[in-house]
Amino acid sequence: MKKITVFLFLFFICGAVVFSQNLQDNEYYQKSLEFASLSEQAFEKGDYGAARDHALKAQEYAALSRDYMNEMLAAYKARSALNAANARIGVADRYNLKVRNSSLYISVTVLFKQAQDEFAEKEYTKCLDDAQEVLALLKDLEAEMGAGVPADKAAIYRVKRDDSLWRIADLDFIYGDRTQWGPIYEANKSRFHDPENPHLIFAGQILNIPSLAGEARSGER
Repeated sequence: MKKITVFLFLFFICGAVVFSQNLQDNEYYQKSLEFASLSEQAFEKGDYGAARDHALKAQEYAALSRDYMNEMLAAYKARSALNAANARIGVADRYNLKVRNSSLYISVTVLFKQAQDEFAEKEYTKCLDDAQEVLALLKDLEAEMGAGVPADKAAIYRVKRDDSLWRIADLDFIYGDRTQWGPIYEANKSRFHDPENPHLIFAGQILNIPSLAGEARSGER
C-alpha cells in the first residue's frame, strides 16, 4: 500500500512538472526535474522515504515554476499592451490631440504614466488594465481627428531648384493641391526677400507649412 501511495504521488508530481515544461524552462523547472528524477531513483531502489521527500521537493519547485511562468505571462501581456498604448499616444501626438482635445490627452497620458509605474513595480495586472484603458480611450482617434490623413505630411519644406509655391503646394506630402499655395505664402512672406512677391523664392529657403483642417504634420522634406 505504501508503494502504491508513493508511486501515485510521484506520478502526480511528474505530471505537474511536465505542465511547467510546456510553458518555458526556468531554474525552478530544472530543480523540479532534478528532484523528480531523484525521487524516481529512490523509489526504484525501494527507499520510499527518500522517494517521498524528493517528490515533495519536486512538488515545491513545480509550484514555484508555475508561479514564475504565470508572472512572466502577465508581464508579457502587460508589456505588449504598454507598447501598443505608447504607439497609440504617438498617433495622438501626430494628430495634435494635446491641443485639439486637451482633457482626453491629459487623461491618456496620466493613465499611461501610471501603467509604466505599475509595470516597474511588477503590478502587471494593474498595468494591463490601465494600458488597455488608454487603447480604449484612443480607439476611434482617426475617426474623430480626420481619418485617412497621412501622418507623414511635412511641417517644414526646403525649397529646391525650380520650385514655386504652387508646385510645392501640389506635392503629395504638402497639400496635393496647387491651388493651396496661399497658406504657405501667408505663413512665410514676412521672411521673404520681397514680401510682396510670392514668386520670389530661392533654393535652400526654409518654408513653414501650415496645417489645414484635420491634418497632422511633422518633420522636414
